[in-house]
Amino acid sequence: MGVELDSELTKGVAERMVGVKLPVVMQVVLPGLAGTAVLYAPTVWLLGLLSSDKDLWWMHLAGYVVIVFILGFVISTFKNQLYKLYEGRSYWPKAWRDWGLKRQLDRVDRLTTAAKKALREDRNEYNELWTILLHYPVDDKNEPTATRPTELGNILAGYEQYPHDRYGMSSVFFWPRIWLQLDKDLKEEVESSWSFADGFLLLSAISFGGGILWIAQALAADALEFGGEWLPFHSPGYVFLGGIVWLALGMGLYLFSLPFHRENGEMFKSIFDLYREKVWDLTSLKPREQDLWQASWAYLRYSILKCPNCVEGYNPVTAEKCVVCGFGLSEMNRSFRETGKFPGS
Repeated sequence: MGVELDSELTKGVAERMVGVKLPVVMQVVLPGLAGTAVLYAPTVWLLGLLSSDKDLWWMHLAGYVVIVFILGFVISTFKNQLYKLYEGRSYWPKAWRDWGLKRQLDRVDRLTTAAKKALREDRNEYNELWTILLHYPVDDKNEPTATRPTELGNILAGYEQYPHDRYGMSSVFFWPRIWLQLDKDLKEEVESSWSFADGFLLLSAISFGGGILWIAQALAADALEFGGEWLPFHSPGYVFLGGIVWLALGMGLYLFSLPFHRENGEMFKSIFDLYREKVWDLTSLKPREQDLWQASWAYLRYSILKCPNCVEGYNPVTAEKCVVCGFGLSEMNRSFRETGKFPGS
């Protein structure tokens, strides 16, 4: 509860301070700013192409804003791929994936064992431990387990599994359909809430990428004895230390994003609990619905109707006889014009 209250307070303060939509700030502006910091030397070089006249300082500021937004937008387009990486679904060598999955399974075992012990000794600790375990997916015995090699992957797997376990609904299939039925205000509230988790994960990825890039630059400059004028601090040693800081920041931002992802999971589950009725009509088809949709498409697209006497005959609405079987169509066409119903419906 404390984490949830803190995150809600953070969102409210941030919205009042920036005065713009949080998804834009968290998913474009901040990643763009972090990206320019990682790419410090190229950013300075690009801005140096502008006028050097001090009276035109605003040109440099405008140029920097453009770079921030372009870079932030480009980074945000990789969000889905970054989630796959952080979840351990893609881009992981099999040996790493197996190692990570074993670590997560061991963690679940430790938490479960500690929870059983706390049930006898400390009820508050028991509740806290199960708060963590409840965000993991469950096995066929309804016991917490790990199915992915990272904590984030298991958090997402846990709440994506919820609609299937509770209602038999595929979250992948039904979520987009429920989302389209939500009203505009609720969508904005959900997007605003989820933008924090997305934003911190993007910042984490940028930081990890920056750490790798800076360390590589430092090692290359030292090994190849290049000059330091193209390095952020003009010194391979400082750049190497900067790379270490970027890596530490990446891990910190990843861990900081996890409570927001857990909160998003609870909202995801709540939307299925409260709004699944929005797609209730999908649970029943009208009689001969597939045939009717096909007939309506044929009529609206080509102005033809299917012959009621044979399977293959499609004829213009003005035809008197079927071009395939010769069946008389005058009565069918008259009935269609008067009732608007397709033959056989």
